[in-house]
Amino acid sequence: MKKLLIFVIISRFLILVIPWLLITLLYPENHSQNFFDFTISAWNRWDAPHYIYLAQHWYTNIGDEANFIVFFPLYPLIIKTLLFSFNPVIVGIMTSVVLYVLGSYFFYKLVRLDYSEKIATWTIVAMAIFPTSYFFNAPYTESLFLFLFATSFYTARKNNWIVAGLLTALGAITRPFGILLLPAILIEWLMSKNKSWKSLPIIVFPSVVAVFAYLYLNHLIYGNAFEFQNILLNHWQKRFVSPLASITDTWRIAFSGSLNSFGIMVGWAEGITVIFSWILIPYVFKFLRKSWAIYYLLSVILFSSTSFILSTPRYILSIPPFFVLIALAERNASFKLIWRFVSIGLLISLATLFTRGQWAF
Repeated sequence: MKKLLIFVIISRFLILVIPWLLITLLYPENHSQNFFDFTISAWNRWDAPHYIYLAQHWYTNIGDEANFIVFFPLYPLIIKTLLFSFNPVIVGIMTSVVLYVLGSYFFYKLVRLDYSEKIATWTIVAMAIFPTSYFFNAPYTESLFLFLFATSFYTARKNNWIVAGLLTALGAITRPFGILLLPAILIEWLMSKNKSWKSLPIIVFPSVVAVFAYLYLNHLIYGNAFEFQNILLNHWQKRFVSPLASITDTWRIAFSGSLNSFGIMVGWAEGITVIFSWILIPYVFKFLRKSWAIYYLLSVILFSSTSFILSTPRYILSIPPFFVLIALAERNASFKLIWRFVSIGLLISLATLFTRGQWAF
């Protein structure tokens, strides 16, 4: 385990350094920055400035920042408590890296409860080199959610339902996928040999409080507990539709004939990822724990049931059991060699695109 943690830490360091080296060497006229300045500017992309703003100023109903209510409060709250006089982007990156290392540790321990040491190790490696794993470095919620997923399931497996319930509730105010932790943890409770009906309210009540707290936050700021839905629709053009409609629209973009960045990233990459995610569902129920399978199914339905499918390769990071499937598939030596080579290549390429300010999920 010690060697694995060292690998995890080194992988995060390399994902910070390699894009800086590549961009500095390939585009010296535009990016002649030292490592520290580059890191501050290059990793503060897309959603990251929103979380940084919330950490510094909190929510508001004025200006473009009024749209930030769709970003859940736990991560910016954590950053806010750590800011002091440090640069907020550096604090965000360091927090994400630490949470990722801790999340990897507990996820390894969780996987180890059901699988061999080799499969557990390969799971963590697969997650570390996944093409979009650079988001574990960024001031995003991916690392925090990995930590909460792993610890909530691990404490549930140890029948510590009070802690599992609290961690599940924290997941619900971290990102939308967190809402899906509760039904999965309830499946764990049902599967438990030592379950007690007295522990059921302990599991459910914290998540109910967390959801109502978020709705009350909406009410305090906008006078409407469900204002986040209006903002998702009007600002991000997001609403719930059938998965068939959204997947069809994604493939329409892919086959539109444009092999530019938009066509490839928003069409082909999204379309392939979402179709592959659905294809894996029978294998998930065959090879993984039922609670994980339920969580996987609900997660795929969630990111497929939107009017505009976007960022699915990143959303895979919020479904950690996916990486157990990769580890199981890597028992085939040829697949293992090819997958790791392709995955590392895509990771370096996409991390470089991201730090250059181009869309990379």
